[in-house]
Amino acid sequence: MSATTASGLTGWLRSTFVTLRHYHRLAEVGAIARRYFAMNAFDGVLTTLGVLVGSYIGHVHSAHQVIAVGLGAAVAMGVSGFYGSYLIERAERDRSLRELEEVTLSSLEDSDIAAASTYATIVIALVDGVSPFVAAILVLIPFFVGPANMHVAYIVGVAIAFIELFLLGLFLGRVSRQRLVWSGVKLAVAGVLCLALSALLDLGLR
Repeated sequence: MSATTASGLTGWLRSTFVTLRHYHRLAEVGAIARRYFAMNAFDGVLTTLGVLVGSYIGHVHSAHQVIAVGLGAAVAMGVSGFYGSYLIERAERDRSLRELEEVTLSSLEDSDIAAASTYATIVIALVDGVSPFVAAILVLIPFFVGPANMHVAYIVGVAIAFIELFLLGLFLGRVSRQRLVWSGVKLAVAGVLCLALSALLDLGLR
C-alpha cells in the first residue's frame, strides 16, 4: 500500500468515525443501547441457566446435546432480539421523523437527523441481538471444551451464569450510580430464583 493510499484510508476512517460519533450523539444512542444490552444479556443468561438446570434435572449427560439446545436458544434470542428491536426502533424513529417534518413543513429525508435515525436503528438492533447470544455462549463454554466430567461442566456453567449476572448488576449499578455490590447481588438473586423454581418444578414432575 502506497503512502498516498494509506493517508487517504486514514483520512476516510477518521471522517467516518467523526460522522458516526455525531450520529451517535444526535440520536442519543448511548442510553438506549445500554438499556438493551443489560436487559437482553440478562435474558440470555437466565434462559441458558434454565437450559442447564433443565438438562441436569433431565439427566442429560451429553455435552453435544446441551450445546445443541443452548445454541438453539441463543440463536433464537439473537435473531428475535435483532429483528424485533430493528422493526420497533425503525417504526418509532420513522414516526418521530414524520412528526418533525410536519412541524417544520420540510422534508428531512436527506438530513443528518434521518441518517442518525438509521444509524441508531442498526446499532440498537445489533446490541439487542448480539448481547443475549454472547451471554448465552459464555455460559456454554464448559461444554465446548470437551469436559471429562459432565457434573463439573454443569457446575462451572452455572458459576459462569452467576458471575455474568453479578457483573451485569455492577454495570447497572454504575449506570444508575447506586451501590455496585448491592446491584450485583440483586441480579444474582434472579439466578437463585431460577434455580429454586426449576428444582420445585422437578419435584412436581416426579
